[in-house]
Amino acid sequence: MEIEVKDYTYETMPDYTDQVEGAKEINMTGDELWVRYYPDVVYDEKKGLRLQMIVPTIFNDPGHRFPCIVFVQGSGWFPQKLYVNVNNMGFLAKKGYVCAIVEYRSSLTAHFPAQIIDAKNAVRFLKKNADEYGIEKDNIVIMGDSSGGHTCVLAGMTAKSGKLDEPIYEESCEVKGIIDLYGSVDVTLPYGFPSTTIHQLPNSPEGMLMGYNIREHEEEAKVANAKEYVQESFPPILILHGTKDKTVFCQESVDLYQALKAAGKDAELYLVRKAEHAGGIYWTDETINIYDQFIRRCLKELPSES
Repeated sequence: MEIEVKDYTYETMPDYTDQVEGAKEINMTGDELWVRYYPDVVYDEKKGLRLQMIVPTIFNDPGHRFPCIVFVQGSGWFPQKLYVNVNNMGFLAKKGYVCAIVEYRSSLTAHFPAQIIDAKNAVRFLKKNADEYGIEKDNIVIMGDSSGGHTCVLAGMTAKSGKLDEPIYEESCEVKGIIDLYGSVDVTLPYGFPSTTIHQLPNSPEGMLMGYNIREHEEEAKVANAKEYVQESFPPILILHGTKDKTVFCQESVDLYQALKAAGKDAELYLVRKAEHAGGIYWTDETINIYDQFIRRCLKELPSES
């Protein structure tokens, strides 16, 4: 088959119709979802903070908007490895979510609540730029793991109250749901960090977050504990935590869950039997579907997927 060389559009480009012996065919419907990755999108120019954007699109509907998952990367509140969860978040992007992995100021740069402030401003940035990234600005959930779980929980729980906040955009930072993966949500629990023998001292991860010796300032440090905010108004929370987590003891999540239930809040807890801190169990088809169904419940207008 020969064709004229000219400036074609998709509509004017002729389909190849020659029969090729031995060739097989796959038919495109145009409704298939595919995912693009945009690295290092700056959301706070003054602080140089970035997002890793994983954006789905549909050929037949290039203007389609998707709900958004804002993922806060764990790091012990130290500088984050910004790219380690790009592939994992791609699994959720394939479910039909724009995914944004958040960089926040580390404890080496700024103490609490800088991390919460940054996560909230990342949400605001995404709402402000919803058109560019195909986001349904009113359908955003926040998710995080480890110290990022701590950050996302406090950001979601205090979004309406204005606590722990320094807005740099006029948009709201409210979200529709919170997903906490093995979050370090209680910096004052004496045995909350089983492998950190210097726990709560100034040179421990949680001590560096707060900027002081937590053992000597326990009441002051409670401002960083999620349980202190259970009476606020906030969306449903989903918690997953491994029962053999030696980095962040699962009792932290159990205590938060029980406090949430006692306060009449919408909360779910999955104890992941024999799981350590992080790992593949949190990115299996089973757990991805748990996140997906929870988000769909939070965003009630989304149809369920089998």
